[in-house]
Amino acid sequence: MMNDVIEHILKADKISIIAHEDEDADSVGSCFAMQLALKSLGKTAACYFSAPLEKRIAFMGSDYTVFDENADYAADLCICLDCGDIKRLGNRIKVFESAKDTLSIDHHETNTMFAKVNYVDAKASATAEILYSLFCRMGIGIDKDIAKNLYAAISSDTGSFKYSNVTPKTMQVAGELLLTGINHSEIANNLHDTDELCVIKLKAELMQNIEDFFDGQLTVVTANDTLFKKYGVTERDSGDIVDIARAVKGSKIAVSIRETQDKIKISFRSNCEKSVSGIAKSFGGGGHAKASGAKITGKTADEVKKEIVKAVGELLND
Repeated sequence: MMNDVIEHILKADKISIIAHEDEDADSVGSCFAMQLALKSLGKTAACYFSAPLEKRIAFMGSDYTVFDENADYAADLCICLDCGDIKRLGNRIKVFESAKDTLSIDHHETNTMFAKVNYVDAKASATAEILYSLFCRMGIGIDKDIAKNLYAAISSDTGSFKYSNVTPKTMQVAGELLLTGINHSEIANNLHDTDELCVIKLKAELMQNIEDFFDGQLTVVTANDTLFKKYGVTERDSGDIVDIARAVKGSKIAVSIRETQDKIKISFRSNCEKSVSGIAKSFGGGGHAKASGAKITGKTADEVKKEIVKAVGELLND
């Protein structure tokens, strides 16, 4: 219940804020918004991220600390946002376990309820949508800085309000945030319409090499360190390259495979009634029906691709 969430927040003085590793715009916006809200209540609050923000979302803020294994993270409460599984915290599990109390607020349908108090609403378009309701319930004034982060988070997780997870409540919340005077056009441009030239050139090559299976029902793009180095792009700054595969007409399931030296990241997107969260879970990941992901070690990209093609084929024929 949201009242339990409020109770645990109000009784804590020093609060750590974390999200899933490889933070995206929803997790970052949610963390920054929560930090600002807590500070308005007189709390001591700090955001701990797994790495420096990727370039395309760096405009959202800079008041955070990159995790340091040797630092002291003792706190009254750790609030975990937009994270469906404790494994997705990576080495920042130390931040989570160093707190006297733990709280998770999330919208992933595969959430494992790993905190002492969990508030999960899988119908929410973004974790930030949940936070808007929470802040209103708590009587926290939503100024332009909080609104900017909440709006950017929602805009990102809805694909600029074009994905199927958009509901009337999503649009209502977005409208309320606009009333604060935020520059929604600038936010949309930063999130959806702007890339560095090197990233655009990388994506151009990926477009040339889209693979399709099952008469185009499955589309796949694959990138690796060689390609990232060719264009001077880090894997982290390559963006949502799965959208390249997702944009193909007739594609029901789109997949991106990003291979680096130590891991393979997979993103799944569904353009149909089929849920991809089960496939992501079978690869050790999770997420939503329409958008999920996983991270794998110990296999090659080709091996992973073969397994994905097999799994998606079974899903499409189910």
